[in-house]
Amino acid sequence: MMRTMSFHPAPIVLFVYRRPVHTRKTLRALLKNKEAAKTELVIYSDGPRGGADDKGVEEVRALCREIKGFSKTTLVLRKTNIGLADNILQGVGEQLTLHDRVIVMEDDLRTHPSFLSYMNGALTAYERHPDILSVSAYMPPKWKVARPEHFSADVWLNPRPMSWGWGTWSKKWKSVDWQQAEKDDFPARQDLQSGFAHGGGDLPTMLKNQMSGQLDSWAVRFAYAHYRSDRYTLMPVESYVKPIGFDGSGRNCRPNPSRWFESTRRAVRKPVFPVHPEVDQDLTRSLRKSFDRHHQLAEWLGIS
Repeated sequence: MMRTMSFHPAPIVLFVYRRPVHTRKTLRALLKNKEAAKTELVIYSDGPRGGADDKGVEEVRALCREIKGFSKTTLVLRKTNIGLADNILQGVGEQLTLHDRVIVMEDDLRTHPSFLSYMNGALTAYERHPDILSVSAYMPPKWKVARPEHFSADVWLNPRPMSWGWGTWSKKWKSVDWQQAEKDDFPARQDLQSGFAHGGGDLPTMLKNQMSGQLDSWAVRFAYAHYRSDRYTLMPVESYVKPIGFDGSGRNCRPNPSRWFESTRRAVRKPVFPVHPEVDQDLTRSLRKSFDRHHQLAEWLGIS
């Protein structure tokens, strides 16, 4: 049985910093979505760290003040630099006290014209689904993650959320315990580390680095919340998002030329949302192997 539905557009919560070129591309792509004109845009601009960042931050803010085409645009200016993780946790939390759902983006994501249709459709379809904690819009291309021949659905459930274009609901966001790993004494628990690694071999290392202060990440804590609550993210079988920040311009992404060849050309324009989306073990295993390969290479290079 498939779902048919109408929905009210969720607000887009966009986090920006110092990259005006990337931010402009992100906004232009969003405006190609027909739902943009009915969608509220809330932009959180983190404060500069000082020095060379000042100019970029001001250029991004000037760009954001001029943007038109959304139903309403709100610009939130951070007076100091609080970092991406705290900016996202605070900003998403603030907006989910005002709205029942949100679509979350960063300033280096080029989206497909059907991105908002997919996100709003999924957020509407699965609001009450007890096993789904979030909706993700990114999926690695086929040359990185093989699709099983038997798989024909437009969406599927995966234990690991993707942070490149995602959404969630107020009630489910409030259910997350952001200190769960500390309460679990995660670094000492081999059983939890082994279980968490089912989403990718890089996850346990990332979480331990976050806990020790070596990594500033909200996303790995959100992934751990999915694991510990035994819930999933809904993912598309083909990506609605192309990451464009792997060019050395960002603080959190090392240069990665392979990302340049990704695209959203295969995105499904009118995806079908089944009442009971499936966990496909072959597809989950294929995605996990992709993360494992990347993690093993990073460890070999000494950059994990």
